[in-house]
Amino acid sequence: MLIYHPVFDANHCVFRTLLLLEEQNYCEIDIELFRLMDFYVLFPSLLKSIKPFPNQLRKYKKSIQLIKEPYEDIKNPNRIFLELRRIQSIAFHHLLSKQLIDMKSFDIGKIKRTKNDLPDSLLVSMEQVEYKKTEWFTLISSELKKIEFYGVNGLKKRTGLMEYRYDEVIKND
Repeated sequence: MLIYHPVFDANHCVFRTLLLLEEQNYCEIDIELFRLMDFYVLFPSLLKSIKPFPNQLRKYKKSIQLIKEPYEDIKNPNRIFLELRRIQSIAFHHLLSKQLIDMKSFDIGKIKRTKNDLPDSLLVSMEQVEYKKTEWFTLISSELKKIEFYGVNGLKKRTGLMEYRYDEVIKND
């Protein structure tokens, strides 16, 4: 039996990427942080597993606890996060080819929306996304980027989805 899930849909990833980028006001974001943001848009209930939860975001903690568990059982989020990377790369390169992502930013490991216009129909679709009005989406799209990402106190460690032990070595070089 084949079951559809947006995690394996490159077109859905393009849509999510544009949705998240529209919230960034043309600012650059570290591409690894952006990949994490996209993952949590797909699986918002996994926000509950960020340990320790950042004090700066405690006002969101209660609303995160109210997120219902998904139908699918995610036994290995790390594996899904790694598999999602391939789909995200396809989506990013598609958006680069359409000149909707800035190439210079992408070359230095950042992602930034260009000022090229999106079709009106796409903008309407993006405005109609129900979860865009939720607190968890605001947390993901606006607040996560304010938290330290690298190192022993960063989001990489707190989420458990990425290697963080070598961050300090890389940052100091």
